[in-house]
Amino acid sequence: MDTFIYQSKFQVPMERLFQFHEDPIGFETLMKANRGIQVIQKPRSLHVGETAILKVPILPFLYTQWIAKHTKYEKNSFFQDSQEKGPFLKFIHTHRFIKVNEKESILSDEIDINFYLWPISKYFLYPMLYFMFKKRHKLTADYFTVKANLIFSGYSRTVIN
Repeated sequence: MDTFIYQSKFQVPMERLFQFHEDPIGFETLMKANRGIQVIQKPRSLHVGETAILKVPILPFLYTQWIAKHTKYEKNSFFQDSQEKGPFLKFIHTHRFIKVNEKESILSDEIDINFYLWPISKYFLYPMLYFMFKKRHKLTADYFTVKANLIFSGYSRTVIN
């Protein structure tokens, strides 16, 4: 199994970047990056046990339900959600916030992922994940009127922060 990582640096303090994700505006803003996805149930917070239910297109006119539950949370550090039901064999998404200095931080989206015909399918999934997280980081940067500076995008067998 591999971990897909997308990391960007923002000219935003880490606490503000985390708060954006914690506030309802964060979920609403980031859902704009996912064309065709319908929100059935929003999580009320990032805390452990909260659940998001989405209707996700997998082919034209063919949808599946995606249920993701928040499984880990540490304020101003990270939160994690895991797919309970959905299109992947495994999808565990860690949203990590790294302080660079008082005015800069790094957002690291790390996804432990497994899909049918792995490892071949990782090459088909990479462009989808890359463009989705590029858009999510851009939407986040736009909210703060800053630029998201890409640090790394790719697969890794281990996550280093």
